[in-house]
Amino acid sequence: MKRAVVVLIGVATVILAVVLASSSSTPEDASEPAASDTKSTEVAKPTLPPPSPPPPPKAKFDRTIYATSTLERSELMLDFCRGPIAIGLGDGRPVLVAEHDFCGGSAWIPKLEIGQAVKLRGDGVKRGTYVVTAIEHEVRGKAEVRDLPPTDVVLQTCVTPERMVLVGVNLFDPTLAS
Repeated sequence: MKRAVVVLIGVATVILAVVLASSSSTPEDASEPAASDTKSTEVAKPTLPPPSPPPPPKAKFDRTIYATSTLERSELMLDFCRGPIAIGLGDGRPVLVAEHDFCGGSAWIPKLEIGQAVKLRGDGVKRGTYVVTAIEHEVRGKAEVRDLPPTDVVLQTCVTPERMVLVGVNLFDPTLAS
């Protein structure tokens, strides 16, 4: 009987060893130490929030566009003297915002300088703060669409009986500001 008990204990030990060996680790687990076996020496670094975008520059002028027009009808719309008008010039071209000098255009357009800002809203323009990036002077009545600065919007008014000013402005983009 002692012999049977010893054989049973031996068989039970072999079975137990085989079960434990086959279930204790797999190839995926073998390369990873148990969580309790390692101590982390890495210190968590604090994460800073991304910097806030800079605010747009303070606008020197704030204007509401009175109406939109085509180039062909713009003179009629300008003659109403109710404020600046937006003139669509087609895809890939800036929006032309014009106002007669004697209707208020001379009070603001020629007074803008490179780097200054103007707020625009209303028909025909995207609402926002625009920054002056170009100023050009042309002969009154002789300028063509191809003469306009390559900006988002061009502000135009006459400054003398012979000359007009074209002020190119781009919508403020905080990702480009430094």
